Amino acid sequence: MERRGFVKTVAAASLPWPGLSAGAHGLEELGKDLQAVGEGASRWRRLRREFRLRPGLAHFNTGSCGAAPKVVTEAVARYDQELEGDPVKNTFGGLGSRMEDVRRLAAGFLGADVSEIALTRNTTEGMNGVATGIDWEPGDEVLTTNHEHGGGMVCWQHLRKHRGVAVRYLKMPTLLRHKDDFLDLVEQHLTPRTRVCSFMDVDTITGLRYPLADVARITRPRGVLLVCDGAQSPGMLDVDVKALGVDTFASSSHKWMLAPKGSGLLYIRREVQDRVHPVFLHSGYGGYSASSGTRDVAGILGHGVAMDFHNLLGRDLVEARCRELSARLRQHLEGIPKVRILTPAQPELSGGILTFSVDGLSASLLARRLLEEHDMAVKVPQGTYAFVPGPDVERESYNALRVSTHIYNDEAEVDRLAAAVEEMVG
Repeated sequence: MERRGFVKTVAAASLPWPGLSAGAHGLEELGKDLQAVGEGASRWRRLRREFRLRPGLAHFNTGSCGAAPKVVTEAVARYDQELEGDPVKNTFGGLGSRMEDVRRLAAGFLGADVSEIALTRNTTEGMNGVATGIDWEPGDEVLTTNHEHGGGMVCWQHLRKHRGVAVRYLKMPTLLRHKDDFLDLVEQHLTPRTRVCSFMDVDTITGLRYPLADVARITRPRGVLLVCDGAQSPGMLDVDVKALGVDTFASSSHKWMLAPKGSGLLYIRREVQDRVHPVFLHSGYGGYSASSGTRDVAGILGHGVAMDFHNLLGRDLVEARCRELSARLRQHLEGIPKVRILTPAQPELSGGILTFSVDGLSASLLARRLLEEHDMAVKVPQGTYAFVPGPDVERESYNALRVSTHIYNDEAEVDRLAAAVEEMVG
């Protein structure tokens, strides 16, 4: 675990940004510093200095928005200044041509081929493109869950309203204890009219990681497209879309990948590209095309620097750190009366998100007190009532707090959070 990322660090001198000053230089210097401080707590303390988080703030809400490191924000500023020196040339050529470097980086980041990767602004844009890029017939069905985020749900609701597509919802158990329980639900709800199964990689409410590779073994032989809302995983988990078995994967890089706000990725498996053809990819998957229109070149190049940042650290090491801190919080909370953890304990069903509720106490009140009294930002995840319409779908509110632990958090912050919760419960 400890060597793969950092032994390769100084090779970051060959970063794919030849001739650009801020991005490559900053990463090279960071790599040298990290090698100098070594492993363990010293490494994470050094990394904390790369972030501009307000002093005192414990940011436990990366699942909403991550904090971009200085090397990313400074690179974006430099790219923007260079772009404005010759805006037409640098938008449609020059700097703009380097968006293809970002696509190549993204392909490696997700384990895909570059011909399967498009640059988007967020998960919602990617999901909308997938949904409206399928040739539907009235009565076709989408199978999804009652936990989906609005960014992965509104596309299907739109099709139901305007194209006659039926949307069916699996009711998720509050705590999934074994992946077979979910696979059984999928099998029970598939019908001959099911065209798409749309599931998250990581559940936005509970932090559950869905067993998508097992789902793919059910859907692919039936010709059912497996569409994934991957908003919460790249940058937290070392994602391999081929291993997941998904047909499409949309993500938001401004969360766990710590990229500029408004950056995302869309993967469409080559073998299904004739079945999924979004209008914004009509002219191809390149960073700029007739169907994509003008792009935010500086932000997209900053997106590439964020991926370089993760590659420099080692994506496996980042995942291990997110998991390590989440496990530490779980251990604390399991000893507090009235606390119920809603995230599965099994590593294959979890990641760097831990969701819990406190019997008899309002999650909204707890979140407000944590912020106002302890300077800790957590999330009250929306329940199914927020995004799933219809009288046939039971409304639920889990009255829970979602805690996202990332590399800018540390053990002391986790311990303070647990102590604050215990104090409020007591």
